[in-house]
Amino acid sequence: MNRCFFSLANKHFIFVLVLFMAATNHVHAKEKIPDQFRIALGGYAVVRYDSVMSLTDPNLGAGISISPEDTLGLDTKQSVSRLDGYYRFTKTHALTYSWYKISTDGNKTIEEEFDWIDENGDTITIPVGANADTSLDYDIFKLGYLWSFHHTDKVVMSAGVGLHMTRIAIDLRTDTTSTGAEAKDVDTSLPLPVFSFSSVYHVTPRFYWHLKQEFFALESDKWDGNYTDSTLGIEYRVLHNVGLGIALSSNSLTLIEKEDDYIFSYDNRITGVLINVAAYF
Repeated sequence: MNRCFFSLANKHFIFVLVLFMAATNHVHAKEKIPDQFRIALGGYAVVRYDSVMSLTDPNLGAGISISPEDTLGLDTKQSVSRLDGYYRFTKTHALTYSWYKISTDGNKTIEEEFDWIDENGDTITIPVGANADTSLDYDIFKLGYLWSFHHTDKVVMSAGVGLHMTRIAIDLRTDTTSTGAEAKDVDTSLPLPVFSFSSVYHVTPRFYWHLKQEFFALESDKWDGNYTDSTLGIEYRVLHNVGLGIALSSNSLTLIEKEDDYIFSYDNRITGVLINVAAYF
């Protein structure tokens, strides 16, 4: 799948979200729902980033895995923006959403040769001494349904299901003068089901801690992979409709895409601190 597909999916998501909110707001207009809508904006500071990837000919097996940070000089220790929240259409049922993106560029003289696939689908060797310009875009986009099966003034426990979309776009350019070949771009988007569990405990009416976990696993002829996302944090209502929060978040994705002319493997693990401001309506 390409960037047009991902852009189209984003537009469809926004349309469905607005339509769903309008419809449910009309149906439940007479029902009083506290904190019906939440939107949170924050900065996700990456504390630890571990990533390996490979792009090889399917007839050559797994090939050599490389670290984008060490091999290609990508700067992954950075802050990224994140958006998340929910819309409650009853006290126990909600629509959830989240999105964040890591985008980075790098330039480095290659210190250890590795194999890649050129734009024609042929295997090329990136030699020692070649200069590589690389960009990496990593998007995570989620839309889901959450059911609060245990709901009291102190504790809220919920389970959910939804759709998770990950887009990975890698652009690698080298000055390999022996062949003049350019490396192949990788741009893949994978929509997958995701299951979630969350727990919220109110220490006081204004202060609470929360735990959320999401996961999936997939195995097919074309795709193989698994995904987990865990967040543990606290939030304090500084105003009636405004909260400040901080959380420790960990995200892990292992993905293998099998095409006719290449096999793409990507293993990505991110741990960071999320500081956000949330508004409630």
